[in-house]
Amino acid sequence: MSHPWSVWLEPCESDRIQLQKLIRDFCARFNSPVFDPHLTLFGRVAKDPVATFPFFENFVKDFGPISLNVLGIKTGEPPWKSLYLQIGKNNELGQVQKEFDYYLNDIRHYEFDPHLSLAYGDLSINGSELDHISFPETITFSSVAFVATPDEITNWKMINQFGLGGGVSP
Repeated sequence: MSHPWSVWLEPCESDRIQLQKLIRDFCARFNSPVFDPHLTLFGRVAKDPVATFPFFENFVKDFGPISLNVLGIKTGEPPWKSLYLQIGKNNELGQVQKEFDYYLNDIRHYEFDPHLSLAYGDLSINGSELDHISFPETITFSSVAFVATPDEITNWKMINQFGLGGGVSP
């Protein structure tokens, strides 16, 4: 594979619709490329993803949908954490991440900080602009996705998707 790929948790359909609207609104406001809502479990892997599919097919059978608390809306280091929802950790997410780290950390070290981005880029955001933004208190994630993630967001492309609990992905 000529460019890196990432592993995402994807929200269930109802949460995805609500989050996609937030992302579209912010991306239009900041002239940023639109992308699908996701929580990156492990990013920018440079290995053939197909070789990892058997591990993940087996892995997702042991986990059902995961509900996580949203701790707040934040700004951070551009371009990848410019505007995001900080997501709280729980035991289930910790176990998922531990498995991913064990399996992929020999390929690349990844510093996990659970968040769901709302816009990417070098954005100029006034903190007071964020005070009245409504966002969900919890988000339920129902699938694991493999996405080609070259530097250009408009070129991101789904590689494969597995429903948590072994179910069909949305």
